[in-house]
Amino acid sequence: MVTIEDRITLLLAIKEKGKSVTFDHIFEKIQRDVEFIEKRKVNKDEIENALNNLLKKGLIQKVNEEYTPNYGIDEYVEKLIKDFSDQLNRSYRLVWLAKMYYPRVAKLILPFLKDRAVSAVKVFSGKNDPIHGLDTIFVRYIKYKPKPVFLTIDSEEKLMQYVFDHCVDFIPYIHKLNSNEPDVFVVDIDAGEEILKSEKAFDFIKRITYELAELLLELDIYPMIKFSGSRGFQIWARFDNSSLRVKSDVFKAYREMAIILQQKLENKLQNRINELKSIFPDLIKKDRAITTSTVAHKIERAHQILIDWSVLKPMGDVRAPYSIHYKTGLVSLPLKLEQIEKFFIEDAHPMKVWERLESYKGAEFIPLSNPKKLIE
Repeated sequence: MVTIEDRITLLLAIKEKGKSVTFDHIFEKIQRDVEFIEKRKVNKDEIENALNNLLKKGLIQKVNEEYTPNYGIDEYVEKLIKDFSDQLNRSYRLVWLAKMYYPRVAKLILPFLKDRAVSAVKVFSGKNDPIHGLDTIFVRYIKYKPKPVFLTIDSEEKLMQYVFDHCVDFIPYIHKLNSNEPDVFVVDIDAGEEILKSEKAFDFIKRITYELAELLLELDIYPMIKFSGSRGFQIWARFDNSSLRVKSDVFKAYREMAIILQQKLENKLQNRINELKSIFPDLIKKDRAITTSTVAHKIERAHQILIDWSVLKPMGDVRAPYSIHYKTGLVSLPLKLEQIEKFFIEDAHPMKVWERLESYKGAEFIPLSNPKKLIE
Protein backbone atom coordinates (compact mmCIF):
# COMPACT_ATOMS: atom_id res chain seq x y z
CA MET A 1 0.00 0.00 0.00
CA VAL A 2 1.19 3.51 -0.81
CA THR A 3 2.01 5.56 2.30
CA ILE A 4 1.97 9.29 2.92
CA GLU A 5 5.77 9.17 2.82
CA ASP A 6 5.58 7.64 -0.67
CA ARG A 7 3.24 10.37 -1.89
CA ILE A 8 5.44 13.14 -0.52
CA THR A 9 8.51 11.53 -2.09
CA LEU A 10 6.89 11.49 -5.54
CA LEU A 11 5.66 15.08 -5.13
CA LEU A 12 9.17 16.31 -4.32
CA ALA A 13 10.89 14.09 -6.89
CA ILE A 14 9.26 15.97 -9.79
CA LYS A 15 10.83 19.26 -8.70
CA GLU A 16 13.80 20.72 -10.53
CA LYS A 17 17.13 20.58 -8.74
CA GLY A 18 17.40 23.53 -6.35
CA LYS A 19 13.63 24.11 -6.16
CA SER A 20 12.02 23.86 -2.75
CA VAL A 21 8.44 23.36 -1.58
CA THR A 22 6.62 24.75 1.46
CA PHE A 23 4.97 22.60 4.10
CA ASP A 24 1.58 24.12 3.25
CA HIS A 25 1.95 23.14 -0.42
CA ILE A 26 2.85 19.56 0.55
CA PHE A 27 -0.04 19.35 2.99
CA GLU A 28 -2.54 20.67 0.43
CA LYS A 29 -1.55 18.20 -2.31
CA ILE A 30 -1.16 15.12 -0.09
CA GLN A 31 -4.36 15.81 1.81
CA ARG A 32 -6.26 16.02 -1.48
CA ASP A 33 -4.84 12.72 -2.82
CA VAL A 34 -5.25 10.73 0.40
CA GLU A 35 -8.77 12.03 0.94
CA PHE A 36 -9.72 10.85 -2.55
CA ILE A 37 -8.16 7.38 -2.51
CA GLU A 38 -8.40 6.49 1.20
CA LYS A 39 -11.63 8.38 1.97
CA ARG A 40 -10.23 9.98 5.11
CA LYS A 41 -8.87 13.29 6.33
CA VAL A 42 -5.17 13.86 6.87
CA ASN A 43 -3.90 16.06 9.69
CA LYS A 44 -0.75 18.17 9.72
CA ASP A 45 0.93 15.97 12.33
CA GLU A 46 0.84 13.03 9.86
CA ILE A 47 2.54 15.14 7.20
CA GLU A 48 5.10 16.44 9.73
CA ASN A 49 5.96 12.92 10.88
CA ALA A 50 6.27 11.66 7.31
CA LEU A 51 8.58 14.56 6.41
CA ASN A 52 10.76 13.89 9.44
CA ASN A 53 11.05 10.22 8.48
CA LEU A 54 12.06 11.15 4.94
CA LEU A 55 14.66 13.57 6.33
CA LYS A 56 16.10 10.76 8.47
CA LYS A 57 16.24 8.45 5.46
CA GLY A 58 18.09 11.13 3.52
CA LEU A 59 15.58 11.21 0.66
CA ILE A 60 14.79 14.90 1.16
CA GLN A 61 16.43 17.98 2.64
CA LYS A 62 15.06 20.92 4.60
CA VAL A 63 16.38 24.32 3.56
CA ASN A 64 15.06 27.56 5.10
CA GLU A 65 11.92 25.80 6.34
CA GLU A 66 11.18 24.40 2.88
CA TYR A 67 11.73 20.93 1.46
CA THR A 68 13.74 19.81 -1.55
CA PRO A 69 14.60 16.38 -3.06
CA ASN A 70 17.93 14.75 -2.17
CA TYR A 71 20.19 12.27 -3.97
CA GLY A 72 18.69 8.81 -4.16
CA ILE A 73 15.10 9.99 -4.37
CA ASP A 74 14.70 8.98 -8.03
CA GLU A 75 15.84 5.41 -7.35
CA TYR A 76 13.20 5.20 -4.62
CA VAL A 77 10.48 6.63 -6.89
CA GLU A 78 11.39 4.31 -9.77
CA LYS A 79 10.69 1.28 -7.58
CA LEU A 80 7.56 2.95 -6.23
CA ILE A 81 6.16 3.49 -9.73
CA LYS A 82 6.98 -0.06 -10.80
CA ASP A 83 5.20 -1.52 -7.75
CA PHE A 84 2.27 0.85 -7.15
CA SER A 85 1.70 2.85 -10.32
CA ASP A 86 -2.12 2.79 -10.25
CA GLN A 87 -2.27 4.11 -6.68
CA LEU A 88 -0.12 7.17 -7.37
CA ASN A 89 -1.08 10.59 -8.69
CA ARG A 90 -1.14 10.16 -12.47
CA SER A 91 0.10 13.65 -13.37
CA TYR A 92 3.03 13.36 -10.95
CA ARG A 93 3.93 9.96 -12.40
CA LEU A 94 3.93 11.40 -15.93
CA VAL A 95 6.07 14.38 -14.97
CA TRP A 96 8.57 12.20 -13.09
CA LEU A 97 8.82 9.81 -16.05
CA ALA A 98 9.30 12.80 -18.37
CA LYS A 99 12.01 14.21 -16.09
CA MET A 100 13.91 10.93 -16.18
CA TYR A 101 13.22 10.09 -19.82
CA TYR A 102 13.74 13.23 -21.88
CA PRO A 103 17.42 13.82 -21.02
CA ARG A 104 18.08 10.33 -22.44
CA VAL A 105 16.37 11.07 -25.78
CA ALA A 106 16.93 14.83 -26.13
CA LYS A 107 19.37 14.46 -29.04
CA LEU A 108 16.90 12.18 -30.82
CA ILE A 109 13.76 14.29 -30.40
CA LEU A 110 15.24 17.78 -30.88
CA PRO A 111 15.67 17.53 -34.69
CA PHE A 112 11.88 17.09 -34.93
CA LEU A 113 11.22 20.17 -32.77
CA LYS A 114 13.78 22.71 -33.97
CA ASP A 115 12.75 25.59 -36.25
CA ARG A 116 9.04 24.84 -36.04
CA ALA A 117 6.07 25.69 -33.87
CA VAL A 118 5.43 23.16 -31.12
CA SER A 119 2.48 22.45 -28.86
CA ALA A 120 3.59 21.30 -25.41
CA VAL A 121 0.96 19.42 -23.44
CA LYS A 122 0.96 20.45 -19.79
CA VAL A 123 -0.61 18.04 -17.30
CA PHE A 124 -2.34 18.62 -13.97
CA SER A 125 -4.12 16.45 -11.42
CA GLY A 126 -7.72 15.81 -12.43
CA LYS A 127 -10.22 17.99 -10.59
CA ASN A 128 -12.67 15.15 -10.02
CA ASP A 129 -10.11 12.36 -9.67
CA PRO A 130 -6.60 13.55 -8.70
CA ILE A 131 -5.20 10.01 -8.69
CA HIS A 132 -6.33 8.59 -12.03
CA GLY A 133 -7.64 11.70 -13.76
CA LEU A 134 -5.74 14.25 -15.81
CA ASP A 135 -6.40 17.83 -16.81
CA THR A 136 -4.38 19.30 -19.66
CA ILE A 137 -3.44 22.55 -21.35
CA PHE A 138 -1.99 22.70 -24.86
CA VAL A 139 0.64 25.43 -24.72
CA ARG A 140 1.24 26.73 -28.25
CA TYR A 141 2.29 30.36 -27.73
CA ILE A 142 4.86 31.88 -25.37
CA LYS A 143 3.05 35.20 -25.59
CA TYR A 144 -0.01 36.64 -27.31
CA LYS A 145 0.63 40.42 -27.35
CA PRO A 146 1.41 42.57 -29.23
CA LYS A 147 1.19 39.56 -31.56
CA PRO A 148 1.24 35.78 -30.95
CA VAL A 149 4.68 34.17 -30.71
CA PHE A 150 4.84 30.42 -31.23
CA LEU A 151 6.48 28.16 -28.69
CA THR A 152 9.73 26.75 -30.08
CA ILE A 153 12.25 24.30 -28.61
CA ASP A 154 15.81 24.34 -29.89
CA SER A 155 17.90 22.92 -27.04
CA GLU A 156 17.87 20.29 -24.31
CA GLU A 157 17.86 23.08 -21.73
CA LYS A 158 14.66 24.53 -23.18
CA LEU A 159 13.09 21.09 -23.51
CA MET A 160 13.72 20.37 -19.84
CA GLN A 161 12.48 23.81 -18.87
CA TYR A 162 9.07 22.81 -20.21
CA VAL A 163 9.25 19.34 -18.66
CA PHE A 164 9.78 20.88 -15.22
CA ASP A 165 6.78 23.07 -15.97
CA HIS A 166 4.78 19.81 -16.23
CA CYS A 167 4.86 19.54 -20.03
CA VAL A 168 5.18 15.88 -21.03
CA ASP A 169 4.16 15.69 -24.70
CA PHE A 170 5.56 17.64 -27.67
CA ILE A 171 3.61 18.05 -30.91
CA PRO A 172 5.30 20.02 -33.72
CA TYR A 173 3.96 21.31 -37.02
CA ILE A 174 4.74 19.31 -40.17
CA HIS A 175 6.30 22.45 -41.67
CA LYS A 176 8.93 24.86 -40.44
CA LEU A 177 8.27 28.37 -39.20
CA ASN A 178 7.34 30.80 -41.97
CA SER A 179 7.19 28.00 -44.54
CA ASN A 180 4.32 27.45 -46.96
CA GLU A 181 5.08 23.79 -47.60
CA PRO A 182 5.46 20.62 -45.50
CA ASP A 183 8.84 19.02 -44.99
CA VAL A 184 7.51 15.72 -43.63
CA PHE A 185 4.90 13.40 -45.13
CA VAL A 186 2.84 11.67 -42.42
CA VAL A 187 -0.02 9.20 -42.58
CA ASP A 188 -1.73 7.48 -39.66
CA ILE A 189 -2.67 3.80 -39.76
CA ASP A 190 -5.90 3.99 -37.81
CA ALA A 191 -8.09 0.93 -37.21
CA GLY A 192 -11.87 1.19 -37.22
CA GLU A 193 -13.84 0.60 -34.02
CA GLU A 194 -15.02 -2.89 -34.98
CA ILE A 195 -11.45 -4.00 -35.74
CA LEU A 196 -10.29 -2.77 -32.34
CA LYS A 197 -12.73 -5.16 -30.64
CA SER A 198 -10.77 -8.14 -31.97
CA GLU A 199 -8.09 -9.89 -29.93
CA LYS A 200 -5.94 -9.81 -33.06
CA ALA A 201 -6.45 -6.09 -33.69
CA PHE A 202 -2.92 -4.99 -32.83
CA ASP A 203 -1.36 -7.81 -34.84
CA PHE A 204 -3.54 -6.81 -37.78
CA ILE A 205 -2.51 -3.15 -37.49
CA LYS A 206 1.14 -4.19 -37.31
CA ARG A 207 0.78 -6.29 -40.45
CA ILE A 208 -0.83 -3.44 -42.42
CA THR A 209 1.90 -1.09 -41.19
CA TYR A 210 4.59 -3.53 -42.30
CA GLU A 211 2.99 -3.91 -45.73
CA LEU A 212 2.76 -0.14 -46.15
CA ALA A 213 6.39 0.40 -45.16
CA GLU A 214 7.48 -2.38 -47.51
CA LEU A 215 5.46 -0.83 -50.33
CA LEU A 216 7.19 2.51 -49.84
CA LEU A 217 10.58 0.83 -50.05
CA GLU A 218 9.48 -0.77 -53.32
CA LEU A 219 8.72 2.77 -54.53
CA ASP A 220 12.23 3.94 -53.50
CA ILE A 221 10.77 5.92 -50.61
CA TYR A 222 12.49 5.43 -47.28
CA PRO A 223 9.98 5.54 -44.43
CA MET A 224 10.17 6.00 -40.71
CA ILE A 225 7.76 3.70 -38.89
CA LYS A 226 6.47 5.08 -35.60
CA PHE A 227 4.19 3.65 -32.93
CA SER A 228 1.65 6.36 -32.21
CA GLY A 229 1.89 6.04 -28.43
CA SER A 230 -1.69 4.80 -28.28
CA ARG A 231 -3.00 1.93 -30.45
CA GLY A 232 -1.78 2.53 -33.98
CA PHE A 233 1.20 3.51 -36.11
CA GLN A 234 2.34 6.29 -38.37
CA ILE A 235 4.47 6.27 -41.48
CA TRP A 236 6.72 9.30 -42.04
CA ALA A 237 8.76 10.19 -45.12
CA ARG A 238 10.68 13.16 -46.46
CA PHE A 239 10.31 14.21 -50.07
CA ASP A 240 12.25 16.36 -52.46
CA ASN A 241 9.53 18.96 -53.06
CA SER A 242 11.08 20.44 -56.21
CA SER A 243 8.95 18.33 -58.54
CA LEU A 244 5.80 19.06 -56.54
CA ARG A 245 6.00 22.87 -56.45
CA VAL A 246 4.61 23.13 -60.00
CA LYS A 247 1.25 22.35 -58.42
CA SER A 248 1.68 25.47 -56.22
CA ASP A 249 -0.02 23.83 -53.21
CA VAL A 250 2.46 21.26 -51.90
CA PHE A 251 0.14 20.33 -49.02
CA LYS A 252 -2.51 19.33 -51.55
CA ALA A 253 0.09 17.36 -53.50
CA TYR A 254 1.00 15.48 -50.31
CA ARG A 255 -2.65 14.65 -49.65
CA GLU A 256 -3.07 13.39 -53.20
CA MET A 257 0.01 11.20 -52.77
CA ALA A 258 -1.42 9.76 -49.56
CA ILE A 259 -4.59 8.75 -51.39
CA ILE A 260 -2.58 7.18 -54.22
CA LEU A 261 -0.49 5.36 -51.61
CA GLN A 262 -3.60 3.89 -50.01
CA GLN A 263 -4.84 2.66 -53.39
CA LYS A 264 -1.50 0.99 -54.13
CA LEU A 265 -1.51 -0.55 -50.66
CA GLU A 266 -5.02 -1.92 -51.16
CA ASN A 267 -3.97 -3.53 -54.45
CA LYS A 268 -1.01 -5.14 -52.70
CA LEU A 269 -3.21 -6.46 -49.88
CA GLN A 270 -5.80 -7.84 -52.29
CA ASN A 271 -3.05 -9.78 -54.03
CA ARG A 272 -2.39 -11.45 -50.66
CA ILE A 273 -6.00 -11.77 -49.61
CA ASN A 274 -5.96 -15.54 -49.09
CA GLU A 275 -2.92 -15.38 -46.84
CA LEU A 276 -4.36 -12.49 -44.85
CA LYS A 277 -7.72 -14.19 -44.49
CA SER A 278 -6.06 -17.34 -43.15
CA ILE A 279 -4.33 -15.29 -40.43
CA PHE A 280 -7.13 -12.79 -39.71
CA PRO A 281 -10.36 -14.60 -40.69
CA ASP A 282 -12.60 -12.36 -38.59
CA LEU A 283 -11.10 -9.11 -39.87
CA ILE A 284 -11.06 -9.62 -43.63
CA LYS A 285 -14.42 -9.11 -45.34
CA LYS A 286 -15.02 -10.30 -48.91
CA ASP A 287 -17.30 -7.42 -49.81
CA ARG A 288 -15.17 -4.67 -48.31
CA ALA A 289 -11.75 -3.16 -48.97
CA ILE A 290 -9.25 -3.67 -46.17
CA THR A 291 -8.11 -0.05 -46.18
CA THR A 292 -9.63 3.32 -47.00
CA SER A 293 -8.49 6.91 -47.37
CA THR A 294 -11.94 8.35 -46.66
CA VAL A 295 -11.46 10.33 -43.48
CA ALA A 296 -15.14 11.21 -43.00
CA HIS A 297 -17.95 8.75 -42.19
CA LYS A 298 -16.31 7.03 -39.23
CA ILE A 299 -19.17 4.54 -38.79
CA GLU A 300 -18.88 3.36 -42.40
CA ARG A 301 -15.18 2.52 -41.99
CA ALA A 302 -15.59 0.69 -38.67
CA HIS A 303 -14.33 -2.54 -40.28
CA GLN A 304 -11.47 -0.91 -42.20
CA ILE A 305 -7.99 0.49 -41.64
CA LEU A 306 -7.91 4.22 -42.37
CA ILE A 307 -4.79 5.59 -44.05
CA ASP A 308 -5.33 9.00 -42.54
CA TRP A 309 -3.81 11.98 -44.38
CA SER A 310 -5.68 14.70 -42.46
CA VAL A 311 -2.55 16.12 -40.82
CA LEU A 312 -1.19 17.13 -44.25
CA LYS A 313 -2.32 20.76 -44.15
CA PRO A 314 -0.99 24.16 -43.04
CA MET A 315 -0.57 24.16 -39.26
CA GLY A 316 -1.06 20.39 -39.26
CA ASP A 317 0.70 18.95 -36.24
CA VAL A 318 1.80 15.49 -35.18
CA ARG A 319 3.38 13.98 -32.07
CA ALA A 320 7.16 14.05 -32.33
CA PRO A 321 9.10 10.80 -32.49
CA TYR A 322 10.20 9.85 -28.94
CA SER A 323 7.57 12.09 -27.34
CA ILE A 324 5.47 10.70 -24.48
CA HIS A 325 1.76 10.47 -25.32
CA TYR A 326 0.08 12.43 -22.52
CA LYS A 327 -3.06 10.22 -22.49
CA THR A 328 -1.35 6.84 -22.31
CA GLY A 329 2.05 7.68 -20.84
CA LEU A 330 3.64 5.63 -23.64
CA VAL A 331 6.41 6.71 -25.98
CA SER A 332 5.58 7.50 -29.60
CA LEU A 333 8.41 5.25 -30.63
CA PRO A 334 10.23 4.92 -33.98
CA LEU A 335 10.77 1.31 -34.99
CA LYS A 336 12.91 -0.45 -37.53
CA LEU A 337 11.03 -2.58 -40.05
CA GLU A 338 12.31 -5.80 -38.50
CA GLN A 339 11.12 -4.69 -35.03
CA ILE A 340 7.43 -4.36 -35.87
CA GLU A 341 6.44 -8.02 -35.61
CA LYS A 342 7.83 -8.48 -32.09
CA PHE A 343 6.75 -5.06 -30.80
CA PHE A 344 4.04 -4.92 -28.13
CA ILE A 345 2.30 -1.86 -26.71
CA GLU A 346 3.86 -2.32 -23.28
CA ASP A 347 7.32 -2.06 -24.87
CA ALA A 348 6.65 1.67 -25.28
CA HIS A 349 6.61 2.39 -21.53
CA PRO A 350 9.28 5.08 -20.97
CA MET A 351 11.20 2.92 -18.49
CA LYS A 352 11.39 0.07 -20.99
CA VAL A 353 12.38 2.43 -23.78
CA TRP A 354 15.28 3.95 -21.88
CA GLU A 355 16.47 0.48 -20.89
CA ARG A 356 16.55 -0.60 -24.57
CA LEU A 357 17.22 2.76 -26.20
CA GLU A 358 20.26 1.60 -28.14
CA SER A 359 18.14 -0.92 -30.05
CA TYR A 360 15.82 1.85 -31.33
CA LYS A 361 18.42 4.47 -32.23
CA GLY A 362 18.60 5.05 -35.97
CA ALA A 363 14.97 4.15 -36.57
CA GLU A 364 14.13 7.87 -36.48
CA PHE A 365 16.40 8.70 -39.43
CA ILE A 366 14.44 9.67 -42.57
CA PRO A 367 16.46 9.99 -45.79
CA LEU A 368 15.20 12.38 -48.46
CA SER A 369 13.26 10.48 -51.15
CA ASN A 370 12.07 11.21 -54.66
CA PRO A 371 8.28 10.66 -54.91
CA LYS A 372 8.50 9.96 -58.66
CA LYS A 373 7.45 6.30 -58.50
CA LEU A 374 4.52 7.13 -56.24
CA ILE A 375 3.00 9.77 -58.49
CA GLU A 376 3.84 8.40 -61.93
